[in-house]
Amino acid sequence: MQTSHLIITSSRRPTRSMRTLMRDLHTVIPNSYRTNRGKMGIKDLAELALNLKAKHVLVVNRWKGGPGKIEFYRVLKDKLEPIPPILYVKGVRLQREYKIFWRKLRIRCRSLAIVQPKDVEFKKLAEVLSKVFNAPIVSEGEKENFQVYVRIFKDLNQRTKITFFSSLHKQEIGPSLYLRKVVGFEEEV
Repeated sequence: MQTSHLIITSSRRPTRSMRTLMRDLHTVIPNSYRTNRGKMGIKDLAELALNLKAKHVLVVNRWKGGPGKIEFYRVLKDKLEPIPPILYVKGVRLQREYKIFWRKLRIRCRSLAIVQPKDVEFKKLAEVLSKVFNAPIVSEGEKENFQVYVRIFKDLNQRTKITFFSSLHKQEIGPSLYLRKVVGFEEEV
């Protein structure tokens, strides 16, 4: 059986936009495995993770018909342990909404990095994403050594944004997550 570092799945009864977001994340996160959860409980998900030798699980949860919350879990021997923070999603921009439709190019990402955020408030979030995505945190100058890189920042409307960029195309390729709030650290972001 194949091994993966990260399993990407959803809460039960995912919507079309949730499945598309999962597919988009799967294409930009190397060594990830995407599965539709169906009737799988948390114990079944932990068993699947153990079989795939995965270390983390990312769950996209539903809110008002779309992706509303993203949770991270660490795989232990017989269970999943939640890892803070919980990301409450305000909006999503999928890969198909960008000029270059990365997934349609049929490119599987081989190297991913997290660009060191300029804002101090995002450093802990970058560290968690680094562990879950199995991607190093790099400086601005080193990002070009990776096929895809992630940025965490506040956009012009002061919304917290996590987005994926292509080094080859030198532009945003998505998906992009607009966060309502980040819960689980001492101070909310």
